[in-house]
Amino acid sequence: MKCKQYSVKVFEMGIESQASFIDFIDANYELIKNHLLSIHGNMTESIKEHLEKNSLSYIHNTALPLPKKAAKECIIDATAPKPEEEVESSPVEEIQESPLKVQSTPLRSGQLIQHNGSVLLIDRINSGAKVAAMGSVVALDKVEGDISSVGECLIVPPVTRGNIIFHGKKIENESLIYPLNKIIYINDELQIKPISKKELA
Repeated sequence: MKCKQYSVKVFEMGIESQASFIDFIDANYELIKNHLLSIHGNMTESIKEHLEKNSLSYIHNTALPLPKKAAKECIIDATAPKPEEEVESSPVEEIQESPLKVQSTPLRSGQLIQHNGSVLLIDRINSGAKVAAMGSVVALDKVEGDISSVGECLIVPPVTRGNIIFHGKKIENESLIYPLNKIIYINDELQIKPISKKELA
């Protein structure tokens, strides 16, 4: 018998509602397209069709045999429902639901913040780390990981590595030329403007 071993990147998420789940998939497609999706909650036929239409690989309500070390490698919004029996083995660190998630320590490779609100990132985001927010995102330090936002704005410094995605559109790193770049939509047009740290106070 021949066996092969693979290292697979997994993106774990919960289904709150069909509409919000599909919106999240569309907004964060560039971040999750090369991952195995571990999905918990009520899987409707429309969700299945949407995942298959986008060629996304997934498993449903499956407990993954993850090492204990993985338990602190994911920070996820506590509003996503997960089966009770998976709480002990889940690679999810639950946090209090809040309009704003403040991350004051560096995000290491493999860590994920998935939040239904806005996110403030005070320290650096290392390569391999990911942030996916349904609200705005403000990153004040070096960004080498991936950020996705569908909020009012996205504020980042110059980025040489990683993917910056705003409302499903990938921002070219070369266009982030200011010390702090404010990405917004005005009249259905994506715009990048400079912003000073004083404006963030």
